[in-house]
Amino acid sequence: MRVRVIADVRRIAPFSRGRNQLPNPKVQPPSPPDALHGVPAVVIRALESSDALRTALVATKHRQVAGLVIALGAVESYFEAARRQQRRIERARTGLLRSSAARTRTLFDEVHFYLICWARIAKLSRFIAHSTRFRQIGLVLRRYHAELTERVDGRDHLEHFEERFPGGPRRHELAVPGDLLNMTGQFLTYGGRRLDVGPKSVRLLRSILTEFRSALIFDSFEALAESQPNLAVALLRRARSRVQLARVMRRIGNVMAEPGSAIAPPAEPHLAADAAGPRR
Repeated sequence: MRVRVIADVRRIAPFSRGRNQLPNPKVQPPSPPDALHGVPAVVIRALESSDALRTALVATKHRQVAGLVIALGAVESYFEAARRQQRRIERARTGLLRSSAARTRTLFDEVHFYLICWARIAKLSRFIAHSTRFRQIGLVLRRYHAELTERVDGRDHLEHFEERFPGGPRRHELAVPGDLLNMTGQFLTYGGRRLDVGPKSVRLLRSILTEFRSALIFDSFEALAESQPNLAVALLRRARSRVQLARVMRRIGNVMAEPGSAIAPPAEPHLAADAAGPRR
């Protein structure tokens, strides 16, 4: 049986239709707790997940404050890395139209690190959920369990690739043994499985993290409201201050943009000279 370890952007593998990138419909997205009832939506949106988490952990005397805050920062860092990496995948995939073995290897290298980013986000998010026992972030991870697990499995396949070679100890895991690794359009395929690594996948990741941040804020605020209500109020005041500052900055920007404004930035010297006409 021929082993395919090539990238083919011209045809879709016939053995798999893939799955829709939709969250589990049985699990609802996060919702604000009763403690936030009546708080303007604009103020809720201004709450910062890291600030809320740190405040809640300190208030409840959690033993892993620093570690959990660092983990949340790492989640955000890996998300930015995934966004950059997906653009690199698109550039490498476009280059395959002028196919060569070197470009094929480059594409799989880019896909590998992209899946590493997904896997790190999944592991760090699960660490936060397990360590805090926060209810809503656990639900978000259940809601997107299939999407996260698919990409963790893809990373595992790339990192233990040699174990699926003919005669290898994990060869039996491949439903289609002849497909060790392949690319069909924006999909990575292996062993009969098809995994989206295109632009839609990074938008999916953004949706997951948006819900994760919201859930983290809601859980943290709920914990504060129960244990230290004064700190919950302080958290809202900081958020309201950010909203007010943003409004002031927008007003200043609008005023500066008005023609003839007294605080408008001066025209560039070379532009003024051009308006006066060429020098003789």
